[in-house]
Amino acid sequence: MAFGDFPTFYSKARERSVAGVFDEFLDQHINITRGIRNRAGTSQNHLREFLADETDRDEGFPRVLSIEDWDFLGGSFARHTKIWPLDDIDVYLPLDGTGLVYTGAYGVLPYTVVNDGVLDENPLLVDRKRWMDGYNLSSEKLIDGFAKILRRHYPETTKVRRVGEAVNVRLTVGAGEDNDGLGFDVVPCFSLKPVNYGQQPFYLIPNGDDGWIHTNPRIDQEYSDNLNRANGRTLRKGVKLFKWWNGEFAGGRVESYYAELAVMRAFQMRNAFGQTVTTIAEAAEVAFRAVRDAINAGDQQPLLNGAPTVERGPVTNGDMTLLNAAVTLSQRARQLELYGRQAEAIGVWGQVFGEEFPTA
Repeated sequence: MAFGDFPTFYSKARERSVAGVFDEFLDQHINITRGIRNRAGTSQNHLREFLADETDRDEGFPRVLSIEDWDFLGGSFARHTKIWPLDDIDVYLPLDGTGLVYTGAYGVLPYTVVNDGVLDENPLLVDRKRWMDGYNLSSEKLIDGFAKILRRHYPETTKVRRVGEAVNVRLTVGAGEDNDGLGFDVVPCFSLKPVNYGQQPFYLIPNGDDGWIHTNPRIDQEYSDNLNRANGRTLRKGVKLFKWWNGEFAGGRVESYYAELAVMRAFQMRNAFGQTVTTIAEAAEVAFRAVRDAINAGDQQPLLNGAPTVERGPVTNGDMTLLNAAVTLSQRARQLELYGRQAEAIGVWGQVFGEEFPTA
């Protein structure tokens, strides 16, 4: 088909812009409303304050850092790429590492376990039966200890359960027919700083199997924030558009963070060549292509050295067929928009996102 042979879609949309339609779509179906974000903010502040103050009620409970490091939000909620439902807001709680060392197979490793310098003795080392497994701190006991405290604090209507590396707290706030309410993943962790110059700081979090893994959500956040600012604040919108499509058309089988990392790296590559992404439509096209190319290449390397490989998820051949079609359609829509054919571009985007996309 020659370019001029593209059919005209949805003539009623002729007076609308592609950017305006995308904003409408994001607001109606994808973005977290300000009211829900505010309620989530109030709930997570209460949760963090409760756990930070638990040492006043229980001298054997670990102390949360407040001077050299402090509790923080991570994940897509913190990066503003979370879409509804708000079921997994990550709350990281770096614990005071007084008296602790980080060891490997050959002894103590050159990292400092951060502490605030205010403890005479660490509760984690005092009540060894509660927190330790021999000479090692047990991540499983740590998660169980946090779950026990949270179950005691919240009413029975709030579900508290272990989910691998975290304790999930499911509130009834925001619950409805299509979701179970606000959810928080509480992640106790330790902040480690390298002794040797040039190495990255990181956090040790439970791995769900009584061990520990490296992560650093602060690196993800800085990377995302910088790219979003450098590209007309389009990164977050492109990521959210793909996540919505993934949930609707691919059963959510592309892992959320995998997709986000692929999109961030695609934006970074463009910036490295002196190009910027300036429109939502361009961000969406880049997002679809970035995730498709990443999946074809396999699992991704993490931003943090030593962190686990980022897996793509159980993507099927059918998912890839749909994703390839979305890439082709998004490129066609971008061509139409560049030629000033806004209504036709909107119609093609409607083929990508389905009947929820406001084409008329």
